Amino acid sequence: MWHGALLVALVAALTVSFYAFEKRSRLQVVDTQLQEYLTPLLPRITPGGAPGLNPPPGGRDRRPPPDSDPFGPPPGELRGFGPPEGPGGRGGSGLPPGPGGDLMRERWERGAQKFYYASWDEQGKSTGASSNAPAAIPLPDKDETDVAYRTRDDFREYIHPNPNGRLVVVGTSIAALNAQLDRLALRLAGAGALVVIVGLAGGWWLAGRAIRPIAQISRAADKIAGGELSERINVEETESELGELAGTLNRTFDRLEKNFEQQVHFTADASHELRTPIAVMLAETQRVLLRARSAEEYRQALEICERNGERMRALVNSLLELARLDSGEFALNPEECDLARIGRETLEFIAPFAEQKKVTLRNSLEPVKSSADVLRLGQVLNNLLTNAIVHNREGVEISLTLARQNGHAFFTVADNGAGIPAEALPHLFERFFRVDKSRARAQGGSGLGLSICKAIAEAHGGSIGVESEVGKGTKFTVRIPCAA
Repeated sequence: MWHGALLVALVAALTVSFYAFEKRSRLQVVDTQLQEYLTPLLPRITPGGAPGLNPPPGGRDRRPPPDSDPFGPPPGELRGFGPPEGPGGRGGSGLPPGPGGDLMRERWERGAQKFYYASWDEQGKSTGASSNAPAAIPLPDKDETDVAYRTRDDFREYIHPNPNGRLVVVGTSIAALNAQLDRLALRLAGAGALVVIVGLAGGWWLAGRAIRPIAQISRAADKIAGGELSERINVEETESELGELAGTLNRTFDRLEKNFEQQVHFTADASHELRTPIAVMLAETQRVLLRARSAEEYRQALEICERNGERMRALVNSLLELARLDSGEFALNPEECDLARIGRETLEFIAPFAEQKKVTLRNSLEPVKSSADVLRLGQVLNNLLTNAIVHNREGVEISLTLARQNGHAFFTVADNGAGIPAEALPHLFERFFRVDKSRARAQGGSGLGLSICKAIAEAHGGSIGVESEVGKGTKFTVRIPCAA
């Protein structure tokens, strides 16, 4: 509406300005003609000639020469607006002889019926008028005399005051001019209305096309709020800023749907993981309570409950840690440290377990300084080494290397074990994902270790990746920034 109002105001201003300019230009032409026809007339109708009359702009003084008869017959005897009679013309006139006088005479003859005049003496009494003058021409007042021109209905008149107090008015009909101006006004109004209509229609179409994604966004948001998380905004025909917003919202909806699905799977997997140890504990307690048992049987039942309780506690602790990571409450405690020392300490901690599994540990640790959380980074290395030991056959070799490259430190945990199928690699860091679900659960794994490793590496500003080939082994690489 605001732009439409501006368009209407602009078109109206342009059309009115053009109409006023055209009207003024055409009236100026009429005014010039009135001045030109008044100049030779003055000697005939004003005694004493025409003192004080200035020639029209760009013209020349057309007063009769001194040796001609400036008066002729009395004004009351004039008929029409023809050439004055007297010496020098037809019957004698104030027009100069020769080609110039003939040209003036032709112009006067052409204007005989076009122009009229009227005159008044110093007391305001009419002293004469042409035969074609309209009836009851009013005596000009002082304001009209000051501006020299006036318009009365369909007449345009030029007012000339003489110094002796007499007034002369020369006029002509402008009915045809007014009719032309009326037609011009209609054409301008029609053209302006057309421009406004086209402008408003085009603006309406462009605005509707530009804000079309808003309705689509609203519909998509309503459907998503109703549970249809797969709903998206159609932005194929949208190239405006709203189209960019719609694209951003679509990506947001994608992440929302993915996170919601992960949350659903996470809840289901967590419930499943907790359900198994709880079922074992309940079954064992119900079994021993059916009848009296020996001390050894009670001890065995309690040991089973303890193992499952420990498993539940580890799972709950992992869930709480992931919840803190997701909520942003997780905070590192970075300190300047030697990353090689963290690697050596982790190998020392895991060595007894590796010896028990008959696994050979090798290392190549380059001294690298960095600002890192020692405990959290050790937790990552411990998880990766433990997984390599647990999920491989006895007798494998596991290597831990540390190298520096392009301002980053790279920890690599590699083994020559069974490897991981290629279809499982993209899901390896998902929560509760297991390559071999039955074997991992039997070994006590919760499927959260690699998810925690990934979150800790990213909290350090780094990343974690995996490469594997079935039958040849697996290699995990942890990248974190290091000191310059």
